[in-house]
Amino acid sequence: MDGERASPDMDDVQTLVSDLTVEEADDNIINTLERIERNAGVKGGKSTVVRSVTSLDPVVRHFGLSPEQLTRLLDIVLSAKLGVLGKKLSFAIQATLLRWVILVYDIFDSRTKLQQLYGVAFHYLSYETLRLDLQITVGKEPALAGLLHVYKSYFPDLILAPLTLTTQTIFKCPDQTTAEAIAALQTKWNHHSANPSFALNGSKDPISRSGAKRQKLSHSSIPDAFSIYRKGADDKALPLSQITSLDSLVGHIDTLALPDQLASVLSNRLLQHVLCLQPSHSIVDRISYWLGQELMDLWYWSAKSDVTRARLTNILSKVVHVTKMIKDLLPVIENFLVPYLRVWNGVDHQKEIFTLLTFLRPRSYEELFARFLKPLQRLFYLMGPVWKGQLILCYTRLVQNWAQVKWKDYLELGKDPLLSKQGSEELRRLFSELAPNVDYMQSIRAFVKHVDSISGVALEMDQDHIAVQHAVLSFFDFTSNLTKKNSIPIAVIIPEAAIIYRCFLSDSAMAISRICGIVYQYKQAYEAFEEEQQLQYEILVQSQIASQGGEGETPATLPAPLEVPGYTREYVVQFNSFVMDICNFLWRNRAFNKVDKNAKGFQMNQETITHTKQVCVDSGLSMNNMLSITHSTAFSGYSARFLKSLEEQDNIPVEKRLKAPASAKALKDMSANGGLNLTFDEYRIQYLDHLEERGFEGISHFLFDCITNLLQRKLQSQERQRELREQQQQQRQPGSQDSVADPSLQNLSLEQ
Repeated sequence: MDGERASPDMDDVQTLVSDLTVEEADDNIINTLERIERNAGVKGGKSTVVRSVTSLDPVVRHFGLSPEQLTRLLDIVLSAKLGVLGKKLSFAIQATLLRWVILVYDIFDSRTKLQQLYGVAFHYLSYETLRLDLQITVGKEPALAGLLHVYKSYFPDLILAPLTLTTQTIFKCPDQTTAEAIAALQTKWNHHSANPSFALNGSKDPISRSGAKRQKLSHSSIPDAFSIYRKGADDKALPLSQITSLDSLVGHIDTLALPDQLASVLSNRLLQHVLCLQPSHSIVDRISYWLGQELMDLWYWSAKSDVTRARLTNILSKVVHVTKMIKDLLPVIENFLVPYLRVWNGVDHQKEIFTLLTFLRPRSYEELFARFLKPLQRLFYLMGPVWKGQLILCYTRLVQNWAQVKWKDYLELGKDPLLSKQGSEELRRLFSELAPNVDYMQSIRAFVKHVDSISGVALEMDQDHIAVQHAVLSFFDFTSNLTKKNSIPIAVIIPEAAIIYRCFLSDSAMAISRICGIVYQYKQAYEAFEEEQQLQYEILVQSQIASQGGEGETPATLPAPLEVPGYTREYVVQFNSFVMDICNFLWRNRAFNKVDKNAKGFQMNQETITHTKQVCVDSGLSMNNMLSITHSTAFSGYSARFLKSLEEQDNIPVEKRLKAPASAKALKDMSANGGLNLTFDEYRIQYLDHLEERGFEGISHFLFDCITNLLQRKLQSQERQRELREQQQQQRQPGSQDSVADPSLQNLSLEQ
């Protein structure tokens, strides 16, 4: 008899279980369930049932139960063959059952009957005396606070007392060991079945012996959007499953029957559209409550394991997807990020965390730094160059999102930098509004300066690593246009000198061209900003004249010039030095010159300049043009190839081609000897066009904007080249020998 067989020791059982195949395990489970069913409720069968349950336990823990097997086990239990369920049930068993319900709640396929229990809790919670008695009796019990939060989401008018959920008021997992075992089983069988779901239908059919399929379960516990719908008084409410297009969604938005499990918004695009069209407080609160519970449970309460990390990654990735779609961050996510960043190792869920940070709402810089920037700054100095670059790019996207706000419509620069209450309401985001009485322009300025500070440190620490260099240049490429292109009324914020110097002195043509383009954009922004400031001042003067009753008369006392934070004479002088030094290096062949107005030679000390000059002399080189567009390490190769292409185009004999880098003297001698008939000035102008065609437009834009008459000389050169091409190649004549004068700077001084 099966029931008379002696049970092996537990160690032997574990060994036997681990050696079983799936088919053998299924047969073992099926035979044991049949043995339990035959002996349950039969006189003298208790010992057999106990032994059978004991032997079944390790097999189930290792292999789990198929849908059919689980259904049969529940049928045996619920048929009262193994005990009495009902009013006579002890409190200990009731508590155990409730803990089990909480444990497996998120993996139920249907909760229709189970959710009827909420009606019982809600019915009694409507009695104020009971709520007060509960709070007096148990105090700030986490479970009670959590239940009241759920209740308040549905009936906010009945729970008037403020409720604040913290890490101390989150439902803990009642049995962490079992929860991890369930998750491990889900992971194990996730790869063995293509069948995504099953229903516990209580079938009495014989248990299948044909290799019962295991259930495929995902790591996520996000509920299905179409499973359960909220029942309301309106019987004409349209279920979400019947919405087939955006037009039907808009047409039925007011009568739409939303699912009870609104957390399914994370995986359902249609619900995300509903959230955008109908962002009521109750809906947002319900989503936030579930999401906050889930995130804190996976990160704070649960033991760290591969399973919990995978589930947290899955949840965060879905949050990222929703956030990108609705262009706003749920407040509960911001509240989660604050404690998470304090202990973050910088590696776990890095992609998701960086993406979510780009959607932070604008706020005071003090709050931004304390809650987000400070913990990230601590990590910044410990991480590698790629991580640093990713964070700076994250900050770039954050500023880009902030730039989408229509600041200029609600702010008057020089009058009141604070956002008015009306302005904050009109600038309301989907889930939150910008707080009034915050100087957002000052916040943006301080944030840009923060990134400027850590960027200089990163370039120094990681020796101009390409990942850091690219990120830094991307950040300032965008912020250089904040005033002009994005219409954000703040003073131009240029990067610190060390960043400009390091990028310009790089051996990377990309970095040099991009920093030139950035300085060019800053120059354009400066000029546009000054024009705006002058216009604002003239309007102020005219308004003062009108208030004094005069027409066209200059008032006795002019109003004081508009003061702009951070915009000082010293600031402008420093920027002018960048423009002059770059021109001296690239075009004027006056590297390290400190004699010209505004020139600082990139602030090199004289000892370094003297040493550099001596090294050049010893090598037979000229220090003056060592960093020019024709002789620098970054661009000499481009110059040589371009010159060769011009010579090939004009069929210049090999023996008459230039063997040295292009210079005024070399090109003059080459032309005199029957080589390419081109002056150095003409060559450089064509060379700039060549560089621009290859993506180095930053240098071209900068020089054509800063060098006087360079554009005019370009047109003259093109005309001259056209005339020369019309002549026969055999009778080619040397061109005019224009002197190479030092070009002046166009609109260099921004001091008006």
